[in-house]
Amino acid sequence: RKIHKETATTVGTGLIINYPLNLSLLYLLIEVLEWSNTFIIGTTITALMTFVAYTRVYTIRRWFSVR
Repeated sequence: RKIHKETATTVGTGLIINYPLNLSLLYLLIEVLEWSNTFIIGTTITALMTFVAYTRVYTIRRWFSVR
């Protein structure tokens, strides 16, 4: 049951955080900074989202390991 709660929390927060983050980064890179190279845009977004995901999952794991 504890593992299910942790997994659901991880997946749920991923959806809540990553979808708006993806749209925001696309807007920033394409509309504001006027980048047009899809490889660079995709790689940049992947790198930033990987950092956010690592931080998010680490925080959740710490929270559940203490409880």
